[in-house]
Amino acid sequence: PAAPGGGRGGRGLRVVRVDEEVEIAVNLALERFRYGEDTEMEFPSSFTRAERAFVHRLCHSLGLISKSKGKGANRYLTVRKKDGSELKHAVMTCALTPGTKHAVHTLIRNFPVTNKERTELLPKTERGNAYAIESENKEMNKTSGRLSDGIPQVPVKRGKSEFDSFRQSLPVFEKQEEIIKIIKDHKVVLIVGETGSGKTTQIPQFILDDCHKNGTPCRIFCTQPRRLAALAVAERVAAERREKIGQTVGYQIRLESRVSPKTLVTFCTNGILLRTLMAGDSTLSTVTHVIVDEVHERDRFSDFLLIKLRDVLQSQANLKLIISSAALDADLFIRYFGCCPVIHIQGRPFEVKEMFLEDILRSTGYTNKEMVKYKKDKQQEEKQQSTLTEWCSAQEKSNKVEPERPRSVPRTTEECSLLGDDGDTVFNQLTEKDVNCLELWLIKEMDSCLSAIWLHKDVDAFAQVFHLILTENVSVDYRHSETSATALMVASGRGFLSQVEQLISMGANIHCRSSNGWMAVDWAKRFGQTEVVDLLESFSASAGFGNLDENSLVQTSGSDLSAEDRELLAAYHHSFDDEKVDLDLIMHLLYNICHSCEMGAILVFLPGYDEIVSMRDRILFDDRRFADNTHRYQVFMLHSNMQTLDQKKVLKSPPPGVRKIILSTNIAETSITINDVVFVIDSGKVKEKSFDALSCVTMLKMVWISKASAIQRKGR
Repeated sequence: PAAPGGGRGGRGLRVVRVDEEVEIAVNLALERFRYGEDTEMEFPSSFTRAERAFVHRLCHSLGLISKSKGKGANRYLTVRKKDGSELKHAVMTCALTPGTKHAVHTLIRNFPVTNKERTELLPKTERGNAYAIESENKEMNKTSGRLSDGIPQVPVKRGKSEFDSFRQSLPVFEKQEEIIKIIKDHKVVLIVGETGSGKTTQIPQFILDDCHKNGTPCRIFCTQPRRLAALAVAERVAAERREKIGQTVGYQIRLESRVSPKTLVTFCTNGILLRTLMAGDSTLSTVTHVIVDEVHERDRFSDFLLIKLRDVLQSQANLKLIISSAALDADLFIRYFGCCPVIHIQGRPFEVKEMFLEDILRSTGYTNKEMVKYKKDKQQEEKQQSTLTEWCSAQEKSNKVEPERPRSVPRTTEECSLLGDDGDTVFNQLTEKDVNCLELWLIKEMDSCLSAIWLHKDVDAFAQVFHLILTENVSVDYRHSETSATALMVASGRGFLSQVEQLISMGANIHCRSSNGWMAVDWAKRFGQTEVVDLLESFSASAGFGNLDENSLVQTSGSDLSAEDRELLAAYHHSFDDEKVDLDLIMHLLYNICHSCEMGAILVFLPGYDEIVSMRDRILFDDRRFADNTHRYQVFMLHSNMQTLDQKKVLKSPPPGVRKIILSTNIAETSITINDVVFVIDSGKVKEKSFDALSCVTMLKMVWISKASAIQRKGR
């Protein structure tokens, strides 16, 4: 019951006692009514006198009009809203002076209202819907891979940290004022900074510090080509500002996000920003700066991102675009974006000693069975070249046909000396069946025929050559045991046009070289056989040069190599397929580093996951040199499909006396720097997605890396 003297004023509200359930229900009903569209509501007649008194007093405090009608069990209570005339006296106006307005505007600009605060200002009945919509948007952004919404804010003052002296030692720190001034004056800026200059971590901080100094709001997106790079750089920048990740500095990658309403610098991948832009150009309306880092990695995400950003720049006047890389083709981007300034930043003066393949072969003494066999073959080639020189000299001295002489047949002892351990003749290119089945009498007969054709112009000997090729399964590219000349070379040098045509039709290789380096066309040119030259050149143009041997690879490397180095490279290229990765050589080099060099982590760049797993198994299980001392090594794998937590373990330093070996794809090529890496082994290969238009199949193809990527790997 109501206390005596508790009239209809607000003073009696506290002394009215009703059940808690009724109190909650009445409060909720009146809140919905106040902010709803209905103008009148009715409470049930079952209310007691005390409950009706509670409703009257609550309506009075909320500015509503309440009235009870009826008697006894039919007495009910109605509530209605006041009309406009009754509300006039309740409207409160607030007039602010210009100075106060400016102060309020500055305060809101420096400390904008967050989504949470904006929701709390709503009526209680609408807050639930707002919270639901906000959480739904957050979940949608997380699953769809879009960047979270936010507004520009003035950055807080950076705190002092133990990294301050390190930051000041970076080459980019000397150009802080120049970089900020150029960014303010231009919409697009190109920054070419060598590896280790500090451009990735410092340029976003330069913008934050300048905006804090001038009281200017900002919001920055920094893109990285890979998830691990975005995560590692974000954590580093947050540590340098003495903050926790997710405050001023955060990151957003696939299925993982560490941002808040206060985040002003968001590190993300190219794909995340591109997917955000797919929602419309307005998604960047609250962004002041976009930094696209490591732009030299030209993939579909970065190229489409730059296309879209160029369009957005034309519609948003306040947006700034900064493009940076260690190996940037400045002219290409200047032509694409128009006239834009280029800032060059020198790298840190660390001496990096480069060792190429020939240096490794020479210093480690690496060799294999094929290289040993090649050296033996080269010695035999010198003998063949001497005999071939005698052939050519005999042709030049004598322009007349010499008398017919018996064919020269090598003796059995000479014949055996021309065979290797497996019965294979030097420099022959026979099929496996020919190698196993070619008998000694066939070798003697073929050598005799080729000698007769060249030395005595015995055209009839071709009949025996063709007979042996067709009936005895002798290779059409059979090489003379003493000179390494083929039937096509001999016919070309002698000018036997019809025989040249017949040999080509039988599949003779016009790109074969004799021991002096001549092809068939060179033989024809050397001895003035113009008709044969025309025939071979026309056939070569139609067929195309598709066969490059190891000698052509070495010859294009420049004249700065010594004869010893050229010989080493020739032997190695002859022994191994350059389209693959020589894991045996990498293991040999790893062992030499571990047992003859100072401590330090080793970073090995490999094309793909298969090579990484194979290399790991060799180190941990197969190679006894490492497997018996596994306690002395920590082996880590870096690949894009690995979990983020596993990738982060690579950045930690190993215990004393333990060497860290990192097997990585090109994920470790850019942005991320592993501090304790001393040695980098670069296989020079990468796997790229390639689309076959004929079969409509996408595949991973192993290709050589670009020069820009090689520079990046060197700087790790």
